[in-house]
Amino acid sequence: MMAVECAGCSRPILDRFLLHFLDKTWHSSCVKCQICRKLLDEKCFYREGKIYCREDFYRCFGPKCAGCGEGIVPQDYVRKARDKVYHLRCFACSMCSKQLSTGEVLYLQPGDDTLLCKDDYLKHHQGKTRNHLKIKQDTY
Repeated sequence: MMAVECAGCSRPILDRFLLHFLDKTWHSSCVKCQICRKLLDEKCFYREGKIYCREDFYRCFGPKCAGCGEGIVPQDYVRKARDKVYHLRCFACSMCSKQLSTGEVLYLQPGDDTLLCKDDYLKHHQGKTRNHLKIKQDTY
């Protein structure tokens, strides 16, 4: 009987235990996240021919923070303003870096998703009127 070839390393599988998924056979030690190389022994995510752990999959292919552009993973706490999602750490005034809170008035600049606190908005936009909104806290 001929040994089966591992889809991960192309070596024969002579081990007592092996994994079979995606219509392929793997050494249990070859199923690793494409990015962090963490051994995936319970769950994995697959896309475009590559295997990922949950965190790296969401960082690469999940929604992105409008503040920093990084991926948002399911356990991250987020805030939303209109249709934009922000990490809590990124939900801050772009001028003074003040962390914005639930229920606080803020201004979302059109075009670049820049957040401004009320004080900085009023300082820099005296006499002009813009839309403002109240924020609400959500988890993503």
